[in-house]
Amino acid sequence: MRVLVTGATGFVGRHVVKALAERGHVVRAAGRVGGREETIGGVRVEMVKADVQDAPSWKPAMEGVDAVVHLVAIIRQRKGRTFEGVNYQGTANVAAAAKEAGVRAFVHMSVVGAQDNTQYPYVRSKWQGEQAVAKSGVPFVILRSSLMFGPGDEFINTLAGLVKGFPVVPVPGNGKAKFQPIHVEDTSHCVADAVERGDLLGKTVEIGGPQQLTYDQIVDIIATTLVYERWKLHVPVPIMRGPVWLMERLLETPPATTQQLAMLALDNITRLDATETAFGFKPRPLQGNIDYVRRITFGDAYRIAFGFMPKDIRDH
Repeated sequence: MRVLVTGATGFVGRHVVKALAERGHVVRAAGRVGGREETIGGVRVEMVKADVQDAPSWKPAMEGVDAVVHLVAIIRQRKGRTFEGVNYQGTANVAAAAKEAGVRAFVHMSVVGAQDNTQYPYVRSKWQGEQAVAKSGVPFVILRSSLMFGPGDEFINTLAGLVKGFPVVPVPGNGKAKFQPIHVEDTSHCVADAVERGDLLGKTVEIGGPQQLTYDQIVDIIATTLVYERWKLHVPVPIMRGPVWLMERLLETPPATTQQLAMLALDNITRLDATETAFGFKPRPLQGNIDYVRRITFGDAYRIAFGFMPKDIRDH
């Protein structure tokens, strides 16, 4: 099949491109800058230019495409790219173009916890994106993933920078917010399966790792990986809102956003056997699979803390 992947150069996209190519699919990568062949994740792909906020740009991008994997989304609003504009309307634009082109399968990456709740604009925009896909008329699979980790991730690498650089690690709230981390390669395996499996069409499938971990436990696993002993300082979320709000306005890539703070009130978990039940394999755990954080230097740690993620840690 010829599979169009949006967000192909991103953290998840690179792994999805590789997984699809290894199964013999031809991959077309859509980006805001395109029109040439490139190598993504060591795989040769077709490049096309299309922007989720420019609906007409998707008609030529969809020509000859059998399936679409839609990965484009933002966790931070900046420079005219909003949650509603990208996560919702952008998804609606891509799904509508896929329907018009007669695409046979549309795999949309969403998040565990997506819901119609105005208190959480990010998760609401992801829910709205799901609704747009479901109502578009294109044959779809919605994948809701918990927190993803792997080389080049943002969440684990940011926490690792704080653990590396400081003897006391600030933790928002009581540290009991739950996550179910899943490795990005395991997620990509699920995405590639979803492209190929007709039995999943019309379904919303949740995936996550084999453990449900609190924020405190994730910090402890990172500290163990780095062979450090660290103290955790639990800071009430209301107290953190002011400094985080200020960082959002002053730093290029703040270590936290006000939206991320708010979402700590929502556990990011699904059933422990969700991935194994849907896709027939047990995903790998967080502990023992984040050795990549060991390459973070003290210099990297301080740059991360002040909102400047090093390109050799996260280059997309």
